[in-house]
Amino acid sequence: MKIEHDKQVLEQEEDDGHKPLHAVVIPLPLQGHITPALQLAKKLAALGFRVTFVNTRHNHDRLMQARCKNSEPDDDHIEFVSVSDRLCEGHRLQDAVAFCNGLLEMGPVFEELFQELLQKSSITCVIRDSRFSAVHYAGKKLGIPVVGLVTSSAISTQCNYHLSTFLSTGILPLPPPPAHDPTPSLDLVNLTLGPPRSDEEAAVRRAPLTCLPGGSPTMRVEDLPPVLLTHDIDSFWHRMFLETQSPLLPECDCVLYNSFHGLEGDVLDAMSGLNANIFAVGPLILSSTTTVAGVEDVGMAPAGSGLWEEDRVCLSWLDARSSDSVLFVSFGSIASMSLEQMQEFACGLEMSGHAFLWVVRSDLIEDMCKDKEFERIFSEFVVRTKDRALLVPWVPQIAVLSHPSVAAFLTHCGWNSVTESISGGVPMLAWPRIADQNTNCHYITHVWKIGLRFESQVRDGNAVVAKEEVAHKVKRIMAVEGSDMEVDAIRLNSRNFQEAAKKAVAKGGSSQRALTAFVELIQCKAKHSSPPQHC
Repeated sequence: MKIEHDKQVLEQEEDDGHKPLHAVVIPLPLQGHITPALQLAKKLAALGFRVTFVNTRHNHDRLMQARCKNSEPDDDHIEFVSVSDRLCEGHRLQDAVAFCNGLLEMGPVFEELFQELLQKSSITCVIRDSRFSAVHYAGKKLGIPVVGLVTSSAISTQCNYHLSTFLSTGILPLPPPPAHDPTPSLDLVNLTLGPPRSDEEAAVRRAPLTCLPGGSPTMRVEDLPPVLLTHDIDSFWHRMFLETQSPLLPECDCVLYNSFHGLEGDVLDAMSGLNANIFAVGPLILSSTTTVAGVEDVGMAPAGSGLWEEDRVCLSWLDARSSDSVLFVSFGSIASMSLEQMQEFACGLEMSGHAFLWVVRSDLIEDMCKDKEFERIFSEFVVRTKDRALLVPWVPQIAVLSHPSVAAFLTHCGWNSVTESISGGVPMLAWPRIADQNTNCHYITHVWKIGLRFESQVRDGNAVVAKEEVAHKVKRIMAVEGSDMEVDAIRLNSRNFQEAAKKAVAKGGSSQRALTAFVELIQCKAKHSSPPQHC
């Protein structure tokens, strides 16, 4: 039973006349943010909360359709609702600035939603994505306690929060590009960071990052999230963090992290200036249950949050493979790559000689449909590798990472993928792209030492991972036990962090205690606050 005692306490308090606990959970309208938000919603529902889970209309429809196709069970005590967003229909950020500006303008939408909900019952708290400032303002205006949910790593959040420190100390912005070639290092469309534009910029990016509280001493400026590494002090991204995230997270009644103290303890301990009430309640993917014999068991449980239909044939394919023989390859729900890079990955995977399961979304490749020659080459690659490879559009990633045939994970280093890989004890090959992924990659390879990173080369001003590098690193991470001391250590570290993650969410663990403390705090606020029931 999931934390049954705590649930019984909450139900008893409702019977005794106390206000029932009602959490309104609002993720950023992106797959990587919806998943941990729904994982948290499930945990709260198991504790007796009534949960209203809010998606934008487009994502709500996709989620409901996918849950039906994937045969997801109904979630007791969770009501799925939608709001109008006026955003683009696609799930990728075709225009990231327009997308974020649209989110910033959604305050009236959420104020109207909260007013409607308050006419039916009280709201104990609004749990909003840490990037969703419009929700924050609407909740505070109506006197509702606001909880920030950080769906990225604690270290990347600390980097974003201390942007003003980097600016005041002169670490940022980066030196301007040369006058004869003013192309910035940061791709303003894909938000990926390219090679340095000058020797001066290269030196700045290699410099130690010494002014980040709680940060690893191994960090360098180049390990910051890419959107911070611009040449423009007045960039949209700098202004967004300085005007929304930095001042608003301290104003939250508390902040929840999808992390655990055994993984990011140093940075979590250093965050006292960010908020007085910080709770590390992750990995949210892990849940504690009690078996029929009364023994506590901790394992990964799917959230039922996917926006795509899952190809479950891959599990049968994995069943036919021997233990620790398959490389799982997936770059998440947003990351894309050039045709050149896609071809290098394909050739490298083929050259490695190892079996692989590769998630190839329809929009993974930029302008693939415009290059018939590439389509021909890629089709031939699929035929040549059909005996040891499977390519699918989407998978049940939790089940894949839990499968005994999977030996390693080639990943973009998105935080959900990182926590799922850690929870499954699976070593990683890292190819970061955007957002917090670059910072996560540094911790994966240099701090936690649970993976290897691809090294890129410069071609025509772009960073490209060559097929030889892909094949070399795949062979290393898939090597038999005892043949590569560094990889052996990576496997041992991966298993150790897996055990630490399980202990964190088990009874008496740091994350379980943090979740209980959060609930107690919210209960206390619910007893002493009376937000307006209608307006």
